Amino acid sequence: MRFPTRLLAANLLFAALLWASYLVVVALITLGISVFNEVSGSVWEPAGQLPRWYVLFTGVTLVREYLPMYIAHGQTRRQFGGQAAITIALFAPCVAALMTAGYLLENGLHALAGWPQGLNRPHLFASTSQAALIFTEYTIEYLVWAAAGALIGAGFYRWQGGGLLTIPVGVALVLVAAGATGTELRIPIATRLFGFDVDLPPGLPVTLGVGLGVFLLGLALTWPIIRDVPLRNQQG
Repeated sequence: MRFPTRLLAANLLFAALLWASYLVVVALITLGISVFNEVSGSVWEPAGQLPRWYVLFTGVTLVREYLPMYIAHGQTRRQFGGQAAITIALFAPCVAALMTAGYLLENGLHALAGWPQGLNRPHLFASTSQAALIFTEYTIEYLVWAAAGALIGAGFYRWQGGGLLTIPVGVALVLVAAGATGTELRIPIATRLFGFDVDLPPGLPVTLGVGLGVFLLGLALTWPIIRDVPLRNQQG
């Protein structure tokens, strides 16, 4: 198998293992809440905050770790850039499918226990049974978070400390994507710090158009950084 197949398969296997473990943890937390309090809605919903950061880290790792590895083994930067984009484009919907499955499994648990399954924050979907809309929201979200991670990873790889300048750009990308999906994005301090409050009109065409546009913009901003980046000694 050649890149991106091998890299994609490795990341998806790791993501599936993490998802299974995380699902068990969230189920145990739900049961714990039921013992000491009343389960008033979805627990998987707030748990969905953490996978965003995992997807972001995957984007960072894709550039910082794998770009020098594959270039050192004969790939051009252009080849790597195209294949990395394919990897993100396939990885994001697969992780979104895992998140969607988590909601559906939680629905079953709540139905068996007689607990309500409500949402506490705005979403593209209005019910945890709307699998297609859940999948769409998380796909758009993860595409942008992974692209933002690749941008930030490229900035730090090329400029080291100067890569800090890419962080506000990455934050802007994910905030626009959050506005496109109608979600309430919780990045501590960041929203207030950058004074960024996106309120886009609702609708699936807007979500898809803006979300995919922001994803492509993130890739377009990453490419000029890596297209002639010199290989650095990772030991130094």
